[in-house]
Amino acid sequence: MYNIKNTIFLDLTKNQKSSLLGFLKSFVKKHSSKNTENIVELFIEDETYYYEQGVPHFEWIINEFEKEDFLKHLKIYIEECKKQLELKESRKPFLEKQKAIMKEQRQKAREFKLSKEQPTKKQLYYYDKLCKKYKLEKENTETASRLDLMRMIERIVDEHKDTEILSGRSIENLS
Repeated sequence: MYNIKNTIFLDLTKNQKSSLLGFLKSFVKKHSSKNTENIVELFIEDETYYYEQGVPHFEWIINEFEKEDFLKHLKIYIEECKKQLELKESRKPFLEKQKAIMKEQRQKAREFKLSKEQPTKKQLYYYDKLCKKYKLEKENTETASRLDLMRMIERIVDEHKDTEILSGRSIENLS
């Protein structure tokens, strides 16, 4: 893509070229289901319409549509944008898998960190309240980590979730 950008639209200024290429990239993404010829025609129609309405995206572009070299460069860039979109789409499953792996690694790192820390006062208080509410025997929390206490609380809440829902009370109201 970088090489193509340096070989097309050489008669435009740096700002004109940059704004045109950015706009074309989003335009192609929006109309990616169409073929290149249709995208070029649609782009020309849109720009002509907006120019006639007095709100053009590019004031200088109407004169360029008459130049065959400009249209050739336009088609080349649109083809390249479509190739880039196809490549990005083909990489999507790999990227999703990579995201899932990274999420799992972050979770493991978080759990490792929590396993080395002492439980917070809020956790201890919440655990005590849950045990009193459900009349459960308290486990020893002297040597427990934040992770251990978090799992004990989750286990209690999960076990009693069904009874809370059936009785019509929400789990958030555990006071």
